[in-house]
Amino acid sequence: MSSENILIIDDEEEVRSLMSDVLADEGYATHLAANEAEAVAVLKKSALDLVFLDLWMGDDESAGIKILGKIRKTYPEIPVIIISGHGTIDVAVQVIQNGAADFIEKPFVIERLLLTTKQALELRSLQKENAALRNNNKLDMEVFSVGSSIFTLSIKSTVEKIAPSNGRVFIKSQVGIGADAVAFLIHKKSQRRDGPFVYLNCIADNEENFEAELFGGEKFYGFIEKANSGTLFLEEITRLSKDCQRKLLQFLHEGKYAAGSRMVYSDFRVMCSSNDDMEEFLASGKFSQELYIRLNIINLHIPPLKDRREDIIPLAEYYISNSWSFFGLKPKKISPDAVAILQSYDWPGNIHQLKNVMECSLINSAHKNEIDRDSLPPELISSPGDKFDSLNVAKLVSLPLRKAKECFESDYLRAQVIRFSGNISQTAWFVGMERSALHRKLKTLGIHPDRKAKANSLK
Repeated sequence: MSSENILIIDDEEEVRSLMSDVLADEGYATHLAANEAEAVAVLKKSALDLVFLDLWMGDDESAGIKILGKIRKTYPEIPVIIISGHGTIDVAVQVIQNGAADFIEKPFVIERLLLTTKQALELRSLQKENAALRNNNKLDMEVFSVGSSIFTLSIKSTVEKIAPSNGRVFIKSQVGIGADAVAFLIHKKSQRRDGPFVYLNCIADNEENFEAELFGGEKFYGFIEKANSGTLFLEEITRLSKDCQRKLLQFLHEGKYAAGSRMVYSDFRVMCSSNDDMEEFLASGKFSQELYIRLNIINLHIPPLKDRREDIIPLAEYYISNSWSFFGLKPKKISPDAVAILQSYDWPGNIHQLKNVMECSLINSAHKNEIDRDSLPPELISSPGDKFDSLNVAKLVSLPLRKAKECFESDYLRAQVIRFSGNISQTAWFVGMERSALHRKLKTLGIHPDRKAKANSLK
């Protein structure tokens, strides 16, 4: 049996009594109000999970819309279902756009009333989960303010600019970057912050089950309905099936679709991400050109970690300093040799991999005072992605001393420039050379640092 508290606001006593009896039979606790004043009194003293609100009360056909606005402002976490004997598609769309969770017509079909109640309470539960998600993701969202790269310095202002609009956002990023955390950060700063943030990865094992999960069915909400008044984030959007692409495009165009015999209306902001080559996917027809145009209102590129190496150590230190919250482990310092390896590694798994490496390294250094080279996972020490692996003895012993020294010097300075993302001042300080002398030496060796290329040209 249920124990949720439901408020019924309607000026007709017969309607209030009928709804109360039906809902009480299902175990719900009901509260009744004939007007706005009575409703406000109940809202103030009771912890409510759902409100049913009549659209047309007395002679005022917009009374319900006015009360809806006040409830959404003061109690945004409570879903509101509009009820009316004057229902049209336009009215349904209007109330959904004003923040209602759903709309049902009088006279009621009891099965429809109970189904709508069940679905709205599921939405309420989802909102509670999102409140927890906000707290749990707080530290993960903060990683995008850690570091000194051009991206890190600009992402905050970019989010502030993007967030207030209702424009759809298409995020281009590699796996492990944390596109979902960026999308959540935009949502948190948007006008929809009090609505749900609904996440769905579009890589599906079963297309039929995935389509039902996204669009819902006769007797259950899909993710599109759950996202009403909030944000829907679709990760790896390019992996949607052709049928899902077509149906999503239709919804974005018309604002509705059929889920069995019922018509679904939902108002939310769409954000999505992809790691795929969009030009190839569009040219080959794997992804709908028209759908891409509709989704790609605001384009945001998140560079991989290897292209902003100056952020690697600040991020590592961020995870270490917050290691008790993240991993339940005590923080430690990172030794200079471990720092050099972390900076030189290419991080194919990006930020997610870095976070995992920090947790592993803390565990491996349980009986040490710091995280040293031996505390790091084997793939970082032995990986061909480690730029310092190029300083290998096998190559040097085959050369005369003068050539070997030149080779070592070239490889060493190239690795250090990459390590510091082309920053000559930092490189000169670390290797112990004057900045001008290092410039001359790099020119002699044919090494041309380019910070704008984020060290790609040095590989």
